[in-house]
Amino acid sequence: MRLEAQLKQITQTEESKISKQKKDRIFKDKHKKPAESKEKKMAKNPSHTELNSLLAHYQSRRYDDAEKLAVSITEQFPHHQYSWKVLGAVLKQTGRISESLDASQKAVELDSQDTEAHYNLGNTLKKLGRYTEAEASYRQAIALTPGYVEAHSNLGNTLKELGRLEEAEASCRQVIELKPDFAEAHSNLGVTLKELGRLKEAEASYRQAIALKPDYVEAQNNLGNTLKELGRLEEAEAICRQAIGLKPSFAEAHSNLGVTLQKLGRLEEAEASCRQAIALKPGFAEAQSNLGNTLKDLGRYAEAVACFEKAIALKSDFPEVRYNLGIILFESAEYQKAAEQFKLTDIHHSKSYAIRCSYLQDEKTTFYDQLDSLISQGEINAVIGSLSCRSEIRYGINKPNPFCNDPLKYVLETDLNGQCDFENIFTKAARDILTDDTVSYKSQGHLTNGSQTAGNLFALEEKFINEIENIIHAEIEKYRVHFKDSEEGFIKNWPTSYSIYGWLVSMQSGGELAAHMHDAGWITGSIYINVPPKSKADSGNLVVCLDDQECEGGVKKNQKSTIDVVTGSLCLFPSSLLHYTIPFEAEEDRIVLAFDVIPK
Repeated sequence: MRLEAQLKQITQTEESKISKQKKDRIFKDKHKKPAESKEKKMAKNPSHTELNSLLAHYQSRRYDDAEKLAVSITEQFPHHQYSWKVLGAVLKQTGRISESLDASQKAVELDSQDTEAHYNLGNTLKKLGRYTEAEASYRQAIALTPGYVEAHSNLGNTLKELGRLEEAEASCRQVIELKPDFAEAHSNLGVTLKELGRLKEAEASYRQAIALKPDYVEAQNNLGNTLKELGRLEEAEAICRQAIGLKPSFAEAHSNLGVTLQKLGRLEEAEASCRQAIALKPGFAEAQSNLGNTLKDLGRYAEAVACFEKAIALKSDFPEVRYNLGIILFESAEYQKAAEQFKLTDIHHSKSYAIRCSYLQDEKTTFYDQLDSLISQGEINAVIGSLSCRSEIRYGINKPNPFCNDPLKYVLETDLNGQCDFENIFTKAARDILTDDTVSYKSQGHLTNGSQTAGNLFALEEKFINEIENIIHAEIEKYRVHFKDSEEGFIKNWPTSYSIYGWLVSMQSGGELAAHMHDAGWITGSIYINVPPKSKADSGNLVVCLDDQECEGGVKKNQKSTIDVVTGSLCLFPSSLLHYTIPFEAEEDRIVLAFDVIPK
């Protein structure tokens, strides 16, 4: 029951009592008892004037006055439940959540049948992160008033926080059944569905919330996030800008726009959006982290590290930012510091980076402990595949390789010239992108005398990009079928769904790409848009290898293969292989479309 409604009920109850007293006056006069003392009369209830003043202060947001009067009433009338309830509401409104808890609990204690008192207590407990207790309070409110949609809604949010997503979904759907036009319930359902990985359904829920409430900027921001995860980045950008148009001070939308622009490869715009989010909300740790990722792609590593460290200072239990800081330390060859960050996060890929740190620091015992642990846990990825091969070469110890024991046997080269109009489909598209002034480029430490486009080319909603992506999908399927009888882990455990992440690399004369691997990939590919005439037999060729270091001990085995590439070549190989480019000298640029098959 709302505060106003409860005050009205209190007033009606008192008036009813007065009416009854009038009717019984004759009887009372005949059986008159000694008059009550003034003190006893005052001890029963506060006056209507005090209660009306209390509510007026609260409704007008005069919280100081409301608090003083509520405290005064609770001191004089400690069993007057309504004043305790108002006091709890005032303390919560002024940010003193812990203090409001006592008042809210007292209100429930004095009237266990007050639905709103249980609801308010649930809200307070939820704010304090005491979700199990909050759940109990919401359920009690619902037991007293089964159609209390706000209690059902907050129960759903609480169950989501407790990680009980299926129950949270059921609670959200119950709210919608009770009140189909409740926009917040549709949005909350979207949040739950997104966490369950049901992105298309989440999108539909957010769109329904916005249809019911067109200025619902939180739902628009959530929709933008979902579209971003679906890879529909240009739609995500439009939705974020729409939310910002409705509410320019909405820091979360600026930050989300920044991430979307970063993924689109528009790094300078992404930086500006992240900085705007921070200006609007200086304590916004997520925006600091997003800015750090953008600065990293721009090659401004010191600034990126500073952003990550500030984000950690703002939010110490922030695993994503520790992971991102670990990556930048790793790429700067500060392996010990990187390992310390990876140990502090439970993000899945942090384990792969931690074991790489051990290997690169030649910590043999720690490395094998980590490798054995990951293999026993059933981990299958390119990093484990690579390290299993490399450690055998270095240490002479053979371990089961769950990804690929002999990846050099799984390099496949195809000539696309005879399969499509390569010039119009690939070459023209690549040159149009590389001559577009709006295209951003990212820092690439492995690249000498060249440039790499930022973001994922396949996030662009262009017809020619879709055509290229369809050709790549077809070639990947041919690769899978070609090796379908293999017993290697990466074939037997082929991902049921995947995305393609691609970028262009343009090198000038003297350019080269140092040995590296693509950690997140399953299959790595490269399409040679333009290979200049070769001054030497192997100029500009691709080399795939097990390791890029010469080891004195360990196992001697074939460690590399050189692929003679020409314009129109497509090379596909397991992502566990390191690869590099042989330097070349030529007047023309060497242009490659590189991509990874990334399991979803």
